[in-house]
Amino acid sequence: MAIDREKGVRVVTVGELLDEGLTIPSYQRPYSWEPATALQLFDDIREAFRAEEALPNADQVQWPSYVLGAVILHRDNENVQIHVVDGQQRLLTLTILLDLLDEASEGHIEVLPIEQEDPAARVVRVRTELARRVRHMEEPAKAFADFIRSNCEIIRVETDDADEAFRVFDSQNYRGKSLLPHDLLKAYHLREMSDESDAMREALVEGWQNVPDAELDRLFSTYLWRIKRWARGLSAPTFSTRYIDSFKGLTPKSASTPAARYHLAAQTAVPMLAAWVEHSDEANRMTNRTRFQIDAPVVAGRSFFEMVTFMLAELRRLREEGFDEQNGNEGKEKSWGHFASTDDDFRELPSRARYRYVSELYLAALLYYTNKFGDVEIREAKSRLFTWAYTLRTSYQRLQLVTVNNHASSLDYSASAFVLLRSAETSTELRRLRVEVKGRDDIPKHEQDLMRLLDRLAG
Repeated sequence: MAIDREKGVRVVTVGELLDEGLTIPSYQRPYSWEPATALQLFDDIREAFRAEEALPNADQVQWPSYVLGAVILHRDNENVQIHVVDGQQRLLTLTILLDLLDEASEGHIEVLPIEQEDPAARVVRVRTELARRVRHMEEPAKAFADFIRSNCEIIRVETDDADEAFRVFDSQNYRGKSLLPHDLLKAYHLREMSDESDAMREALVEGWQNVPDAELDRLFSTYLWRIKRWARGLSAPTFSTRYIDSFKGLTPKSASTPAARYHLAAQTAVPMLAAWVEHSDEANRMTNRTRFQIDAPVVAGRSFFEMVTFMLAELRRLREEGFDEQNGNEGKEKSWGHFASTDDDFRELPSRARYRYVSELYLAALLYYTNKFGDVEIREAKSRLFTWAYTLRTSYQRLQLVTVNNHASSLDYSASAFVLLRSAETSTELRRLRVEVKGRDDIPKHEQDLMRLLDRLAG
């Protein structure tokens, strides 16, 4: 259902909005504002309050309103709740500030710590800094609190369609952190877990929140999204919220075609079949590769989170295995690891920044290969994919992402590892990948080391 422009969008005061008993859904990220952001909000409101207080006969006139932006709400009619989709950081900060002002107006100026709270947590640091600012402000606390509740307004946007709420989601939160594409995917797949227990949902959310945003963003933006596009001979634009449909997957309701039903049935059957196989790390890895084919749509809900967990571990393992330090001829040429742009934990190495695009290209190709063929002919595959990716570095003085995009998405069957692998039925078909080591006249010394390695691998 689309948003009702007359009833679904209206202006309310902060006091009215906070009195509605809004809920923060489990898919929302934890409180993420830094003290500086919260203090800026405090100062903005205080400046407006001072301006109104300075008006002649300010106590006798109706103060104009001060607008604090918009919030987007989802009315969950099934559970009789109103969820905050966008604006939770601002609303939580205002709630903390109003509690402090109410305490101060009653003469309580010291903020007592809460039992077992973590002093390093952002919400605790924000409360501490706001309390300090409230304690030293000259304005009466009660009047300031009344101004926030009655004169500060928020544009309230409500819909009873969760997907509609996210479509109108304002990616530029007021002075805050916008939700990233993987945040919206988390929200979508949690909503598809209505049949799962609360404990399961909470466990998945906790596991997700323990993974740094940069790591989740890298998995989707640099690897899964690019592989999906390049394998189809398509350029891979920057991954954003407009492209998240590629990872929403299948539901029993949406699987209406034979192909969709096949994928749904296959992914459901793999875990049951694996239960009959002796468990080991290698067997589990093979099971998950079988279950989570990058080319295939994932099953929405719990399977999505299990896929992400597996792919994160797979990527870390391939980073270690893909740049095996033993692959160089010691004393004659640099090893593979010398040309990786990150360490094993994906921390960028500034001295190797020039290898970033080719490192990512190589790992993406290796992830795709092992996802399809496992470790069959893996040493040969690594050598060929490394050479195919890294020859770009020796071919161009300035390598840009657009060049990598063109190289990876070429529709020439033998020019793109991704296009070739998508249609390959056996691992040996990778030998059809055209690998040409190219240099240039002005190649610097450190690139000559790479040239020697590539020449050996291609020879």
